[in-house]
Amino acid sequence: MLPNSLPFSSALFFQYMFACIAFVIITKYVLSKFIPYRITLAIASIAYLVLLFPKPFHLIGLILFLYSIILLLRKYYKKDNIIFPMLLLSLPIFVMKTTNVIPINPSSDLLKIIRIAGLSYMVFKVISLYIDTRRDDTKISFIDFFNYTAFVPTLLIGPLDRYKRFKTDTENGYKNMTLEMGNKAINNLILGLLFKFIFAEAIRRLILVYLVDDGSIVYHLSYMYTYLFYLFFDFAGYSLLAISFGNFMGIDVPINFDKPFTALNPKEFWKKWHKSLGDWLNDYFFKPIFKYFTTKRIGTSIQRQNAALFLTFTLMGFWNGFKLHYIISGLLFGIYSMIHNYYFYKCKKNKKDVIFGNLNPNIVKAISIFLMVNSVAFAIYIFSGKLF
Repeated sequence: MLPNSLPFSSALFFQYMFACIAFVIITKYVLSKFIPYRITLAIASIAYLVLLFPKPFHLIGLILFLYSIILLLRKYYKKDNIIFPMLLLSLPIFVMKTTNVIPINPSSDLLKIIRIAGLSYMVFKVISLYIDTRRDDTKISFIDFFNYTAFVPTLLIGPLDRYKRFKTDTENGYKNMTLEMGNKAINNLILGLLFKFIFAEAIRRLILVYLVDDGSIVYHLSYMYTYLFYLFFDFAGYSLLAISFGNFMGIDVPINFDKPFTALNPKEFWKKWHKSLGDWLNDYFFKPIFKYFTTKRIGTSIQRQNAALFLTFTLMGFWNGFKLHYIISGLLFGIYSMIHNYYFYKCKKNKKDVIFGNLNPNIVKAISIFLMVNSVAFAIYIFSGKLF
């Protein structure tokens, strides 16, 4: 019996991934006339779930539950309002997150059933699938749904992909496995290994573990900035590895991180840091809320925008967990976004920069980056749970 291994957490997982890539390549050149790509991909995912995933039957049960809900909604729910479908599909997240803040015996059977690695990302992917296809007559087969939700490289923490884009890749399948895609995969693999297993590990082993919490300002500042860069390299490294192994198998997984510490404002930051989540929140939460406020003529345009921004980042905080440090971190990002949005609105209204005036653009850029990096560092320090 093989030991359990979550994605990119052990040498065993990497052995599986390279075996999986070899299987897909061999199938392409030897058996592609007999085995469609989507079947090949499903076999590779099932092999991981059965052999290495900690709770294979729980995850498959979750996929079956979500697929059943999608079929029922598409057949019987014809209203334009998406609040009920989103709440229904989010039920597994709500149940799992709730158990993290109520006193339950850690060894209870309930926790074993409902705490499943990758659940939150899977639910977000399924919500986007429903919203994007709810007006389509296109049939969603179970195997396409399974491949989309159980795609191993992105199973645990993304990047969040979109169903139609992913399905197009699976339809082209073997054709996407080109030399160019292979070179792209190798570059992402090297960078991912460098970020996650060298830079992030060096920061953790050489700095983080030696920081002693003596309650001083020096400790808090040291941990805040160190943790920021540790989290970036660890998370960005994971994302690059997920993109890399997706590329090896002909799936062009969307980018997640793109020089986030060069961002000038919160909006730009979320286009560079965890871009797939930022895009998801914008498309499936911010826009519907803003549209609702606009339809109901609630407040002015800037008030509607800021309210929608605040609620969106509040959701992000709750999505990370129902603990206070997650929620406050989300609220902080909401406040940052509201402040910048109002500043941008005033600049546009007055046709000039209401804070920096005619200051040299390069100086304004440097100040903006400085403020953004430090604001992010503080919010992510709250997120870490080290402060309270």
